[in-house]
Amino acid sequence: MVSSVLQALAGALVLGLSAAAPVDHMLETRNFASKAGLAITDSYHTLARIPRRPGTSRTYDMLRQNQRNRALMDDDEPEGYDNLRPESHQVEYIMEVGIGSEKFYMIPDTGSSDTWIISDGFKCLDPFYGLDIPQEECGFGPLFKGDFPDGKIDNQNLNISYLSGDYLNGPMGFANITVANVTIPKQQFALVDVAAFGGDGVSSGILGLGLRGLTAAFAGNDPRNDSLDNLLNYSPLVETMGASKAADPILSFAMSRDVNRSYIAFGGVPPVKTGEYTTVPIQKGTTNSGKTDYFYYDIAIDSISWNSSTINQTATNLPNMLVDSGTTINLFPDVVAQAINNAYSPAGQQEDSMVWSVPCDAIPPTLDIVIGGKAIRTHPSSMILPETAAEGSNRCLSGIGAGQPGSFILGDTFMQEIVAVFDVSDKKELKFAQRLD
Repeated sequence: MVSSVLQALAGALVLGLSAAAPVDHMLETRNFASKAGLAITDSYHTLARIPRRPGTSRTYDMLRQNQRNRALMDDDEPEGYDNLRPESHQVEYIMEVGIGSEKFYMIPDTGSSDTWIISDGFKCLDPFYGLDIPQEECGFGPLFKGDFPDGKIDNQNLNISYLSGDYLNGPMGFANITVANVTIPKQQFALVDVAAFGGDGVSSGILGLGLRGLTAAFAGNDPRNDSLDNLLNYSPLVETMGASKAADPILSFAMSRDVNRSYIAFGGVPPVKTGEYTTVPIQKGTTNSGKTDYFYYDIAIDSISWNSSTINQTATNLPNMLVDSGTTINLFPDVVAQAINNAYSPAGQQEDSMVWSVPCDAIPPTLDIVIGGKAIRTHPSSMILPETAAEGSNRCLSGIGAGQPGSFILGDTFMQEIVAVFDVSDKKELKFAQRLD
């Protein structure tokens, strides 16, 4: 009798201990990350989504330039845009960044490599005619006051031009830059003192997260003398982060249209549940002058498949594509973009050489992009942009547009609801995993 009671108590005790043991709900995710050579990090930061005017996004810069060209020729608004408001209703991701002892909101951009912030007393110019206009017309957030915290670089200037005609100039220097509690010591950046730019009224600059080959510093102090002959590439932020041992030279995004689920991480991946990762090498590029280097996060695409109730198609033999957090939609070869937009129910309507509109309540096709032998599925919520509908209109911008050779892009449409990892160590590779949270 006593023996039976003790056995029962022992069994209950074991059961109780078993029930109280902590369960790691991220165990499988950690294993997937470890298998891909990654680790979940505490150095992550939430990403906010805000509307902005066009500026750095290739998609909207090109659209804006097309509109301007047509207007100059016809003195009329471009046909087909009355149902869309992509210029004023673009959405971008921003994050808090520490520069020296101050904090600013900046745009994290994998499609550019230069980090810059707007300086107090800057000159604002009209991007098309170069005329002085009030500072508020450039649409920046708080201005950086003072000089470079860790010293100015003599005889060196930043000179960036965007496809819209927007451009920026300014001297270069150093500061400790802090992102998601990682401080990168003496990072080179620019204090922009001349800007022809359309900002969002919140962010104060760009956090350049690209590769060394795309940096745009030039010898001298007069941007009118800048050319490829005096171009000086330098260590951008993620490269410096690794070289200084502040963190592994790894950057990752876990974007979402839900602001409560959008993160950027440095040195590893954020703590979100994922499936297995696929890995693909970054491709080098060659300029017209014959220089070969790593410029963009340029990768090979195995295939793209799209399926609806009536269509089942796959495209292969595709060109390389750039993975760019600063571009809102995907830009595919024209024939692929056309076919995917035709697979919406109802079908999309082409509004320009590069963009399509669809009913805001249309049903998008299933879209799988095969990279490194693994299909990455695009979330249906990323395929239609409701914020681009004009007031009273039920037409929205499609998440799929047409690019140009050398500028085919996997933008936010692709990057949302996955974890995208940019490894700029000697491996030079990207990794992607589907989000499961």
